[in-house]
Amino acid sequence: MLGGYFDSILEFDLSSGEGRVLELGRLAFNYLGGRGVAGKLLYDRLPPRVDPLSPQNELVFMSGPLTGTNFPGSGRICIASKSPLTGTIFPSSMGGSFGVFLKGAGLDGIVIKGRASKPVYLLVEDGTARLEDATDLWGKSTLEAEEILRKRHPHSGVAGIGQAGENLSPLACIMSEGRTAGRGGLGAVAGSKRLKAIVVRGQQKVRIAHEEAFRKISQRIRRTIESHPVSGKDGSLARFGTAMLVHRITAAGILPVRDFSGEKVDFSDVDGFSGETIREKFLVRRRGCFACPAACGRVVRLGKEEVKGAEYESIVMLGPNSDFWDYEREILPLSLLCDELGIDTISSGVILGRARREGKVRTLVEAMEFLRKLAGRFEPPPGLAEVKGLGLPAYDPRGVWGMALAYATSTRGACHLQAYLIGPEILSIPEFVNPASKMGKARLVRRMQDAFAVLDSLIICKYYFPALFTSLEFELDELADLLTSLTGWKWTGEGLHEVGSRIFGTERLFNLREGFGPEHDRLPESFGMDLSDLLLEYYRERGWDERGVPKAVPEREPVLVERMELPLSPLERLLPPELQVALDLDADVRTIVEIARAAYEGGARIVEAGTPAIKRHGVETLLPALRSACPDAILVADLKTMDVGNLEARIAFRRGADIVAVMGIGGRAKIFEALAEASRREKAILIDLLDCADPLREIEELRQELQEPKRVAFCLHRGISEQMKGRGIYEQSQLIREAKKRAGDFLLFVAGGIKAGVAGNVVAAGADVCVAGSAIYNSADPRESARRMLEEMRKVRAPPR
Repeated sequence: MLGGYFDSILEFDLSSGEGRVLELGRLAFNYLGGRGVAGKLLYDRLPPRVDPLSPQNELVFMSGPLTGTNFPGSGRICIASKSPLTGTIFPSSMGGSFGVFLKGAGLDGIVIKGRASKPVYLLVEDGTARLEDATDLWGKSTLEAEEILRKRHPHSGVAGIGQAGENLSPLACIMSEGRTAGRGGLGAVAGSKRLKAIVVRGQQKVRIAHEEAFRKISQRIRRTIESHPVSGKDGSLARFGTAMLVHRITAAGILPVRDFSGEKVDFSDVDGFSGETIREKFLVRRRGCFACPAACGRVVRLGKEEVKGAEYESIVMLGPNSDFWDYEREILPLSLLCDELGIDTISSGVILGRARREGKVRTLVEAMEFLRKLAGRFEPPPGLAEVKGLGLPAYDPRGVWGMALAYATSTRGACHLQAYLIGPEILSIPEFVNPASKMGKARLVRRMQDAFAVLDSLIICKYYFPALFTSLEFELDELADLLTSLTGWKWTGEGLHEVGSRIFGTERLFNLREGFGPEHDRLPESFGMDLSDLLLEYYRERGWDERGVPKAVPEREPVLVERMELPLSPLERLLPPELQVALDLDADVRTIVEIARAAYEGGARIVEAGTPAIKRHGVETLLPALRSACPDAILVADLKTMDVGNLEARIAFRRGADIVAVMGIGGRAKIFEALAEASRREKAILIDLLDCADPLREIEELRQELQEPKRVAFCLHRGISEQMKGRGIYEQSQLIREAKKRAGDFLLFVAGGIKAGVAGNVVAAGADVCVAGSAIYNSADPRESARRMLEEMRKVRAPPR
């Protein structure tokens, strides 16, 4: 086995108290890990129609290949079993750091089977396992038991159940560090086996096949995540937590209210529990999972105590859906009680909402007592807002066709985490899609389901999806490069999508075997959404038959990558001094292209689509035309970006740009966003210092902050309007000299009135690239003008060989 895996799964039989090690083998390549491998193990090993609470059911804890590396959020773990709530296969991804400790113990996963004769916990240390008596822990909450076990076994990861799991509640969770494998009753499966907790620790390190490539690619993706306005260090998740969604979902008209009644509420109704208000009035500090830059968890003040803040789903389902509206006095205490009992807040909110609507629960005190009853063994009442037995989460799907189809076809039931169509349909992430239209939704759901299956198997937090995906194809190419560098096997983006389809199809086959069919791919009848036409289109999109039965996705053999080399960035391809032609023209495309071709043939290896030309013709037209005329040129899009740096850069890079110009006066966030987009595409950015009050200070500060000379260059620039009032920047030799000194190993572009006769002086002062506009495009012979200028520059400084 190569990097990312230990090729070791511990199978432990609680009935006998004995364990053995299974090889991961080719499952790693065909199912990745996490959700994929867990689902395949359950499908192959469980007998059909097994009772979820019987000793024959199995509980799988599975890491992914990225678990235990330094990749953002790589501490997650997948926990999976047959659900006692739904009867479906049920994978659940839990945050925190348990996965890191599992890998530290030298294991990829643990499979639990059988039933102990008394309460126990499983202790795993460096690959060896034994059972310990948990009688003293039985009856304690997850938080109490975890605290005791961490003191008893320092430097360990602990995942356990509370009273609900012991009581076999179908809503029982498994929890670790306040994070939850929250849905499907997986805690009851552990409770049925009398397994209070699993404790893991060890000192093993994950091997990486191509360490330098992995470091660079991981760093590149980390920058994308850290700079994104949603997932970044100062993004909306970091600032407001998951409750950032409250106002957006309310504005879209899909916030569940009073048992999915369809009632609409407005800003004033929900502001008291919005992420903004929680930050202003209650926030003490943020809390994050392992290696996560967003740290979206909240620690808030409740009276004199500091407590765990509620997540968006908990807030909405225990709040407005259950007709409670006061964050401090009602919603937060209800959420904390669910955690104490160890029950799922979403399904609890669905059932509580129905009880409130029917008048069975009238007060907060009665609601608290009602939740305590849900921590016991019970049968959910009929007629709930559910799919395949799983209650709907905090997005009413009426009028949002993609999300409706995702709920209906999820292998877990009504799950928003197998395809979060709220992204494109409501948040315009990664692109806007009309929620009221059915067009294209079948393919959209399929692509997102497959991509999310991959994220769940690597394992990566899905809150990073706004940063990871840039199109509705939900591309996985960057993660394929990362996985290649980690494992040493060759991966492609579409190859990973094929794995995602294999994972999803295996889960579907499990559910079909358990008695689920197309008649279960539906929303509650009261919602009035007929999905029959969409379902047939979806089945065809997946290559399934009209009954929704999948064809097997063939398993493949891995191809070894002996050596991994990353491509050069556009800046690394330059051989200074270089000449850039700036096409700042108000002319037709044909004229612009003819001048570009002539200058390129004269030696100007860098061709700039100037701002006036872009504004007249647009990047969709101009950039492809320039690329066609100058196929090997370094193509610069002078967007002068001052906002949405990632979006504007993405648009230009998609149309063929190698470098995008970003304004220095636009602020650091826009620069970092554009740089992240450039890094993920092996492109570069040019920071234009036009109109900066102190360009030298900007260069020095940005050089220290960015530390990316292969991706970033600086442009000392005097604009056209200023040139008309006097001489160009070429007269400021001392400024150029000092700018290059401060830029260091970053390339320095110089623009503003450069022409033959002064270009050599500009190079002598320190310029790496001379940017010339009118001196070329206004000349009688642009080709000859470019040639003479470049010859003058290279007499001063010869390019490296």
